[in-house]
Amino acid sequence: MGQVFILINLVSANITNNQPINRKEKIVGVRKSKIIFRQKALNFFYLRTLYIDICRFINMKTIFLSFLISVVFLLNLSAQVVQNVNALNFKELIATENAIILDVRTPQEYSRGNIQGSTLINIADPGFVSRINMLQKDKTILIYCLTGSRSSVAANYMTRLGFKKIYNLQQGIMDWNRQGYPLIQSNQAVASTSPAYTEQSFAKLLQANKLVLVDFHAVWCAPCKAMNPVIDKVSADFKGKAKVEKVDVEANKIITAAYQVQTVPGFVLFKEGKKVWSHSGTISYNDLAVVIKKYL
Repeated sequence: MGQVFILINLVSANITNNQPINRKEKIVGVRKSKIIFRQKALNFFYLRTLYIDICRFINMKTIFLSFLISVVFLLNLSAQVVQNVNALNFKELIATENAIILDVRTPQEYSRGNIQGSTLINIADPGFVSRINMLQKDKTILIYCLTGSRSSVAANYMTRLGFKKIYNLQQGIMDWNRQGYPLIQSNQAVASTSPAYTEQSFAKLLQANKLVLVDFHAVWCAPCKAMNPVIDKVSADFKGKAKVEKVDVEANKIITAAYQVQTVPGFVLFKEGKKVWSHSGTISYNDLAVVIKKYL
């Protein structure tokens, strides 16, 4: 196409100057135009390649800088959320904070001695992530293992899940033992006595009782165990007026998901088969009684 334009220009120039077009001159002109065209095309190709390489370099540099900024931000965020403390401070936090005490060791280690009131979620267990996600993310977490290494890994991972405040026992149970602080020996329950419901059987339970309070819990959850006396008292005091039912979240995953229970313990109140109230985390007997009386 460029050659055509050049020929037209040559012809136009000759016509304008009223000079006859010499065939030899025309051939020479075409050859020169080809050379010029190829040189310009080659220059354009190199300039285009250079432009693309510069753009790629700028983009890669921008991406790399963005990556570095993100890493620094996440490290700073993790450092702010997770605080390493010694055994003395850890013990003080247990006494002063309304916290979840989390043991990430194996069940065998746990049974030989654990801090009273702790929840066992083994970091090596395949169900670790799903169980961690069931804990209340807005509560303070006091986490420990034998030496502080496994708990540190777990704590940093938990920051990415949305936990806001975590204290890690820096040198673990070893530091706790050096200070002479007490441990209790206990076996972690491996199975729940709560029934496994289908959607149909759970619907029948709701239909058979005007008012049903469901306690969603897990056998490994220490706060759930702490709620047992409260739930037992509610069951006894409202007998004949409200049905109290315990549902294990791991044995009843469909029911748990259907009613959007995301933490343990979790409580849902049903009236005439319909969900009328819910609560995440522990709750006092008085607060729970007020809610039940409201819907009687």
